[in-house]
Amino acid sequence: MVELINYTHDYSKLLCKAISQCYQKEATDKILRHCIEAGHLSVLEHATATFELTCSIQTLLQLSRQRHFSMTVQSSRGTVLQEHLKVDNEKLQHLINEQVANYVNCNIGEDISEEDRALLAPKAMVYHLVITGNLRAWYEYLPKRLCKRAQKEHRELAQQIKDKLAQAFPIVFNQDMMNCSNCKERKCSFV
Repeated sequence: MVELINYTHDYSKLLCKAISQCYQKEATDKILRHCIEAGHLSVLEHATATFELTCSIQTLLQLSRQRHFSMTVQSSRGTVLQEHLKVDNEKLQHLINEQVANYVNCNIGEDISEEDRALLAPKAMVYHLVITGNLRAWYEYLPKRLCKRAQKEHRELAQQIKDKLAQAFPIVFNQDMMNCSNCKERKCSFV
């Protein structure tokens, strides 16, 4: 699930105001586009977007590598996770189901506490979270996770985020975020 729950509504006005400080003259949306194309992304840091998301622990771990996001995540101490990722691979899904059963059906008692049960949660378990980032953080995150090399779940999540950002911030995100010709990865089998 991806829901945009808050964002800077007057982003264009705000970002153009920030740009106008550089040269002490009024900036326009055209100048904002030029700044983005030229890589002058610091102005994007003045506007933000906040999402409510659900994703697997695996994807959450990858999201947490984006240092400029602020996240509030469902507690694995205070709740028993109920949902888990479904995958297309039958054998892998069987193994995930076994791990989930071990986690959910764990006998809490003298040997294992409620809190320690969290150690059994497989990476396929789904968490709920709220995540906020400035537009620069989202702008730099998207190409990494829209890439064909990214895990399928994360790529689909990033595409949903990008679609919502493009609706809310069309000047910034209503474009193809991928540029494989400039990619620094040396071992990509998709190019």
